[in-house]
Amino acid sequence: MRTLSLALAATLSLAAITAAPAVELKPLKATSVDLGTFRGSIYYTAARDGYRVVATLAAVNSHADQPQVVRLVTTLNADQTVTLSIPGSLGADGRDATVAFSRKGDVVDVALADIAAE
Repeated sequence: MRTLSLALAATLSLAAITAAPAVELKPLKATSVDLGTFRGSIYYTAARDGYRVVATLAAVNSHADQPQVVRLVTTLNADQTVTLSIPGSLGADGRDATVAFSRKGDVVDVALADIAAE
């Protein structure tokens, strides 16, 4: 698990996605994402059946020997979008953090979406 934590720390040194505008992902090149209570990296690879997007996120301030880790693996075909939502934490503003992965032709974008609390 320590190896995973070190790998996540290394990827966080990349440019983080922290605003609503979309960021274009490059094949096999990790991009950092910060969803407030979770941080991590996203990358994609081209496969015969579509573009395989992998997002690995770890809880921030979990104060645990085994941090909470979430991984999303999905395959995007042309003109598809997948979203990943992380619930807001107690004591915060209560808003969810949502990231959307979209494929338009040969381009894969990732963007944060601002979702109001329910």
